Amino acid sequence: MIDINVSLLIQLINFIVLLIALNFILFNPIRQIMQEREQGISSALEDAKSAQHRMQSLLEHYNSSLAESKQKATATYNSIYQQGLDAQRDMISAERAKAGEMLDKARAEIVAAANAARTDLQKEAERLAQDITSKLLGRAV
Repeated sequence: MIDINVSLLIQLINFIVLLIALNFILFNPIRQIMQEREQGISSALEDAKSAQHRMQSLLEHYNSSLAESKQKATATYNSIYQQGLDAQRDMISAERAKAGEMLDKARAEIVAAANAARTDLQKEAERLAQDITSKLLGRAV
């Protein structure tokens, strides 16, 4: 059986002294290292979450800027396209007006030339008629 005597008491005191010594020498430093490690991990985790939130906000800002830029580019393209159409329309109408003026001028020249030709032909016809009449009659008319 187990005898309870002084050696048990000495063993118990040795055990308690060893626990206290190990607590100061080994357990407390290990606990402190574990706490520092846990704090480092939680700090790194918080930094990662913060970086992820910053990245998400930057991505949203980038996407909104990109959408705004696309919208501005589309508006600018449409404006320039419309200006080109207007310029084209103005050029076509100006050229049509010039062509109409040239056509009117050509018609006027044709009418004038036709009138001049008619006048010349009428004079020539009268001269020929007189020549024919004078030859048929044998005298000048």
